[in-house]
Amino acid sequence: MATRRTVICGSPHAGGASQRACGEAVELLEKRFPGDAVQMIAAGRLGVEGCVGCDACRDTHRCFRRDAMDGVLEALAASDELYLAVPVYFAGAPSQFKAVLDRLQPLYWKWADTPRGDRVPFRPARLMVIGGGGDPHGFEPLVGSVRSALAVARFSVERVEASIGDDPRGHIRAWLEAR
Repeated sequence: MATRRTVICGSPHAGGASQRACGEAVELLEKRFPGDAVQMIAAGRLGVEGCVGCDACRDTHRCFRRDAMDGVLEALAASDELYLAVPVYFAGAPSQFKAVLDRLQPLYWKWADTPRGDRVPFRPARLMVIGGGGDPHGFEPLVGSVRSALAVARFSVERVEASIGDDPRGHIRAWLEAR
């Protein structure tokens, strides 16, 4: 059975460093693992509306909103491995990508209501943080929020690669390296 890999670009900026890194990652993964399924999601450009904290998803395990997040959730459910390239904005994620992370809330309730023995095992995720540098507060808040949100989607961030103040292409191979 082919492994399904998803590459998520968290930047709202088309053609920026994160988008280029994701495009190159898809090409390298397809070359390295011929026959496996590789898809890219430009999550920072989907127009996903933010979570309103209504808690309606607590019982239904589904958000009341019908937007591009439905496709993101389907892709995450079908993925065996996840790769994310996200720019750091003031030590955190861009608001467009943060909306995607926040909309994972229905999965929190889903797994909270699922007996431990019936839960999907954690799958590997790798995060590349991309930034111009100069923020004295770093990017740990971004890593923490991605790690927390992906845990409810049953992904474990196993590797964080930082491309701060330099060209992310120099970090792509390390980011993609298998365990």
